[in-house]
Amino acid sequence: MDSGGFQGGGQGPVTSAFVREALDQGMRTFGWAEKNALAKQNGSKVRGLGVGIGYHGAGGRGYDGLVRIGPDGKLYIHSGVGNLGTYSYAGTCRAAAEALQVPWERCEILRGRTDNHLPHSSGQGGSNTIFTHTRTNWVAAQDAITKLKEIAAQDLGGAPEDYTIGDERVFASAEPARGLTYAQAAARAIELGGKFSGEEYPDDINPITQRAVQGLAGSGLIGVAKDNIPGEGQPPGILVGFCEIELDKDTGKIEILDYTAIADCGTVVHPKNFENAMRGGAVWGVGLAAFERHVYDPQNGLPANTGLYQSKPPTYLDVNVETKMGAVNIPDPQNPTGGRGIGEPTQGAAAAALASAISDALDGHVFNTAPTTTDMIINHLAGNDYSTKYLKTNTF
Repeated sequence: MDSGGFQGGGQGPVTSAFVREALDQGMRTFGWAEKNALAKQNGSKVRGLGVGIGYHGAGGRGYDGLVRIGPDGKLYIHSGVGNLGTYSYAGTCRAAAEALQVPWERCEILRGRTDNHLPHSSGQGGSNTIFTHTRTNWVAAQDAITKLKEIAAQDLGGAPEDYTIGDERVFASAEPARGLTYAQAAARAIELGGKFSGEEYPDDINPITQRAVQGLAGSGLIGVAKDNIPGEGQPPGILVGFCEIELDKDTGKIEILDYTAIADCGTVVHPKNFENAMRGGAVWGVGLAAFERHVYDPQNGLPANTGLYQSKPPTYLDVNVETKMGAVNIPDPQNPTGGRGIGEPTQGAAAAALASAISDALDGHVFNTAPTTTDMIINHLAGNDYSTKYLKTNTF
């Protein structure tokens, strides 16, 4: 898949994709050529190398953004994004701060309660948040910038296009000393009313956002807009994973020696959160590929697992010591901040890479099921039937 490619059963276009670049970067970081040249077997233990690619749709359009500059000069960013532990609501708010050039310590995020007057937002899931809500916060900030320039032109003379912003001020481009601080502009917005203070708002914003603006009216300079940024195609979240294992033919057990993950997710918006997603998704993928077997009684469909020890999630002892990771970091052209999501693909790529490595260690044998557990490996090596049959195994 590349930027001219298509995805899904309907073969729709993507906003951008750089899988070749991710594969090339991953091969170098992983050391594929060097590992591939090493001896494959050492006694009962055999090495295997695998590569996998994970994909998930990673963004939406048409939601609303809402920001407010208070008479104290602070930037208040109203976010309807939930928090599943990823803190995406904070990462996406950075788009508004950067557009308005406000230091992060001068920003306040309002979220989590409807009485905080939150805009219509997407649900947090499916790797959608980064693309969707960096865009909404960006368009809300652009609306605020437009109003800052209009207030400055009205009070200080000239046309709005004669003004620019910086250092929490709006000022004449040709005469930087002539301008207003954000605090002064917000106070003037309250005095002027109308669209500047939220007493009027765009017709195309969602009724939820309309009620939020009504609740904020008269409290500062209001920036509010629907994401109408032009473009088409599905923003893809893509990850390539490279895995090296050692498989013991006597016991069927595997040891993950190395795992490398390279993301094609546009611009990385929140580096620490990105790293956490890459590590957590990799562990989830290892569980899917090799550990978490759910067994059902084929006579009545009831689960036969009675404890986690029978469907064991991977622990620190089951995964690689260190996950090497990186990103192509090529901006998505349909997002002003360049970002796309990278949640679910981290799991899919790790699971596929591990399954591929197991297959490589077994001379290309493919089990065509997940997870591939030690008993299945031993039965295959002994020439026995390892068929899972209907309803006997299943995984999420």
